[in-house]
Amino acid sequence: MSARDFQEVQDTHWTAADAAHFAWTTNDPAFAPIEDALLAPLVATLAFPCLEIGCGEGTNLVRLARAGAVVGIDRYPAKVAFAARAVPAARVVVADATALPFCDGTFASVFVRDLLHHLPEPRRATAEATRVLRPHGTLLVLEPNGANPLIALQGRLVPAESALRDFRPASVVDALAGLPLDPPTVTMAQAFPLRRLVLHHRFGVPALGRFAPTARALALLERTLGALLPRARWSYTVVCARRR
Repeated sequence: MSARDFQEVQDTHWTAADAAHFAWTTNDPAFAPIEDALLAPLVATLAFPCLEIGCGEGTNLVRLARAGAVVGIDRYPAKVAFAARAVPAARVVVADATALPFCDGTFASVFVRDLLHHLPEPRRATAEATRVLRPHGTLLVLEPNGANPLIALQGRLVPAESALRDFRPASVVDALAGLPLDPPTVTMAQAFPLRRLVLHHRFGVPALGRFAPTARALALLERTLGALLPRARWSYTVVCARRR
């Protein structure tokens, strides 16, 4: 697929704001705590002001804004308009990840989640992210790992996620190679995120997680299945690098 065709697939899928997804990830009593558990330790490592590249409707901005001054950018105006209403504490801007409208060294940290595999040229985005970082600022990237069975399934079922079939931890590290960054640290998170599928607001049954016995059973099953996976096949790659 050409870069142009790839971008058209992305634009078709992601243009509209997804209010249901925002509500599920930020307010659902069963799933929002799972998101909090993933993001809280990461947000705690960031200095502010912070830029989120690819903020979407603002599901990460909600958590970031609790910790300090944050700016979010996204390619799609409908998503930015939604985020402006949903997270008034954040500043949000329509912008392209590969051409950020900020001066060099503006931010103490930059956060990128679930974005690089949606870009025809991820390296252009990581170069821009590095440019707007202050010296010794932190670039934190959180990306799905296509080696995980559930992530691989997503890549096969959703056309806009097709790049996940070949997206691995090394894909993130390669996108940072040669940039003025210290050697990155790579860790893995969420071994087998079964509840992301079972409790999904559109494809699953979110109500199952609102009953304590069912929620405990799902969490136990998730941990049991996750223990069978080697760390290299966990669902999320977390890459952290500091600006030189």
